[in-house]
Amino acid sequence: MNSMTVSQEQFTPLMKQYFRIKHQYNDAIVFFRLGDFYEMFGEDAKIAANILGLTLTSRDKSKESVPMCGIPYFAADSYIEKLLREGYKVAICEQIGDPKTTKGIVEREVVKVLTPGTYLPEGTKENVYIMAAYPQKQGKTGIALADITTAEFIIYETDKNLFDEIDRFEPKEIIVPKSLEDLLNFENLINQKIFTFMDDWKFDYMLAYKSLVEHFRIASLKSFGIDDFHPAVQAAGALLKYLEENKQQTQFKQLKVLNLSEFMLLDGSTKKNLEILSSLDGDKEGSLLWILDETNTPMGTRLLRNALCCPLLNKADIEKRLDGVEAFFKDYALRENTEKILKDFPDIERLGLKIKRYNINPRELKALKDALQRIPELKETLQINDSPVIKDLSNRLHELNEITSLIEDALVDNPPNTINEGGIFRDGYNSVIDELRALKNQSKNYILNMEAEERIKTGINSLKIGYNRVFGYYIEVTKPNLKLVPPHYIRKQTLANAERFETRQLKELEQKILSAEERLKTLEEELFRELIKKVSYHTEQIFKNAEVIGYIDFLCCLAKVASKYRYTRPEITEEEVIEIVEGRHPVIERLIQLGKLPEQRFIPNDLSIGSEDQRIIILTGPNMAGKSTYMRQNALIVLMAQIGSFVPAKHARIGIVDRIFTRIGASDYLGKGQSTFMVEMIEVANILNNATEKSFIILDEVGRGTSTFDGISIAWAVVEYIAEKVKARTIFATHYHELTDLAFSFDCIKNYTVVVKEWGDEIIFLRKIQKGGADKSYGIQVARLAGLPQEILLRAKDILKKLEKKEFQTFQSKAKQLDLFFQGDPIIAEIAKIDVENLTPQKALKKLKELKEMLKND
Repeated sequence: MNSMTVSQEQFTPLMKQYFRIKHQYNDAIVFFRLGDFYEMFGEDAKIAANILGLTLTSRDKSKESVPMCGIPYFAADSYIEKLLREGYKVAICEQIGDPKTTKGIVEREVVKVLTPGTYLPEGTKENVYIMAAYPQKQGKTGIALADITTAEFIIYETDKNLFDEIDRFEPKEIIVPKSLEDLLNFENLINQKIFTFMDDWKFDYMLAYKSLVEHFRIASLKSFGIDDFHPAVQAAGALLKYLEENKQQTQFKQLKVLNLSEFMLLDGSTKKNLEILSSLDGDKEGSLLWILDETNTPMGTRLLRNALCCPLLNKADIEKRLDGVEAFFKDYALRENTEKILKDFPDIERLGLKIKRYNINPRELKALKDALQRIPELKETLQINDSPVIKDLSNRLHELNEITSLIEDALVDNPPNTINEGGIFRDGYNSVIDELRALKNQSKNYILNMEAEERIKTGINSLKIGYNRVFGYYIEVTKPNLKLVPPHYIRKQTLANAERFETRQLKELEQKILSAEERLKTLEEELFRELIKKVSYHTEQIFKNAEVIGYIDFLCCLAKVASKYRYTRPEITEEEVIEIVEGRHPVIERLIQLGKLPEQRFIPNDLSIGSEDQRIIILTGPNMAGKSTYMRQNALIVLMAQIGSFVPAKHARIGIVDRIFTRIGASDYLGKGQSTFMVEMIEVANILNNATEKSFIILDEVGRGTSTFDGISIAWAVVEYIAEKVKARTIFATHYHELTDLAFSFDCIKNYTVVVKEWGDEIIFLRKIQKGGADKSYGIQVARLAGLPQEILLRAKDILKKLEKKEFQTFQSKAKQLDLFFQGDPIIAEIAKIDVENLTPQKALKKLKELKEMLKND
């Protein structure tokens, strides 16, 4: 219900308070705290009830009722997550006044507004990025990224497509100027649920500059070399403004300027086709991340995920990572001991941030202490190794013995997870706490003694003293004994079989006990905040430890995987070559080992590409023979090498690749008015427009989405363009056997095929790649393996013979047409007359020489 359209005169004070707050946060669903529940009213209630499956009730007033629904505050996380997934913001409105001391309505206010980019789902280890982007009309796009759960803030500029940057970091929410809304909607390019549009004035450069220098407490942005990064500064300022408006008051650790020249860009199509973070089904299992993730810490998990999305381009940086992995790989004892220390290690990066914000609870603080206590042992373990990389990591760890001792002396062994229930500190930590705790504990004895005395005085043997939160302490007497109740007993409550009473003496004892409990809770809360303050002086060292431990975990993880699956260290070179001996697909190989694929074992294959005489490979062979697996495995080996990982191969020499491009499979965007073929052509155009000589391209079945002759023509032209213009290392898989003729025209193109063994009408896939081209597609044999009825297979054979005959006749007819059309050009006329079906290799070479001579003389 819109608060602006409802007359509020007849509302209760509570509802007036709600609508006043709702008016301030009209773009969010307000979670309004009432006791142990978050309540929603009006239109918020209708929306929430529909999405969350809640029962819609109403809050009555004199003239009309207000729809409402509610959820328990302690179970809010799962409900919040559902609303955020649907694109809604959630404003958390808490009671900030004390109900015990407040006369009238308890004061409430919104303490934070949760959005997709500012909410951390329970148990999430990965980064939760929120992005702001400011595209200039002509030129670069400014990007700012923040993770409020780790206090990370990144800024950079790019001339790449904005959606490539979205694919790189996968932010949960993207802030862009409102002026772009119509354009993005018109082009139907956006997922509305993750885009948030802000007024353009909030991207103002001077406002942004001021916000940044104030937030990071610096005199000038020249300190970071970004004073000329106007669009990036504008994006960063808008992002800080957005977080401030949503009460996400995070003091970020530092302003990190990202140099894109240091990282490979993986577009969304490549990440999907190579199944880097998830399989094509959307699951982690079956992805490269699934194979590599043997991390023990949340920091290591985040680093691995980010490394897979941003492979390195600098040879020295890659070699440094490989040195670290090799040290753990060769030293089994080092790896085992490090894993033991890091096992179930808590997220000290996020715990450090909670300390900085003063919102850590006692149980989390103890977890931090337990983790920090492992650091001296970790340092000692690393120091034993001779590797300079490992020793450097050991030296960068900070032993925080003072902090661990402070927390150890203060907290009980099993502290609570809230600060307002007491039971936080050890006996002996504070004398006043000890006194109050003794009084609280002795209260049980006081109550038991009073109960015994009252039984004797009244002669009621069944008399008992009890307690509940509503009525406090009471004396309970069963109905048969009511005649024995003394006159000074004051009736408090009537039950079915008993009456409850109080006395002046019991009331005085209750006040004394409850006063001690309240004083104890208040004192423990104050002392806990003081403890957090002392620990907060060391948050920078905690953050540095988190960074180093994440890196150690990352290296150790890659070493464990390399040892487990027989990976080898790749040789990294600046030369534009990729040489792989007995390469294997890491995921397929593992799935076979687990018995999830029918093959008995994985068949390794070689690749040599990049030299002047072999820069493009035309790969032919039937479906199911392993062409796609071969292409993907080589791309994955390159990617793994450039994150600093060992690779599944006997030997690998990897010339650094600036980008990996893939076009595999068919994606149908009919819902956006784009056919499969249109999407294919858009993706191919993107590759051809952005690839360089240092890129690695894998293309599968380009041109198959249209007619045969159109498809062959497009595929032929694409390969020619790559050979003449782009010159990138390329594997081009195709069923168009005509493309193998390109090897006669270009020295850099070579033909390879997947070996197939024929046995009558049956075929056996040998999964081996060898030089040469396939002479046919074996489509009917593959259909037989798939289980098509025999009748269909026989009919298909008959149709195939007729079509092949017709295609040959059509080709001859087109050749004659070409001859007539180009009768003024003797060279083209000569080409048109060639009978390719009856042309031997020797005759072809001879004819090629004749044509070259004709060209010279032309």
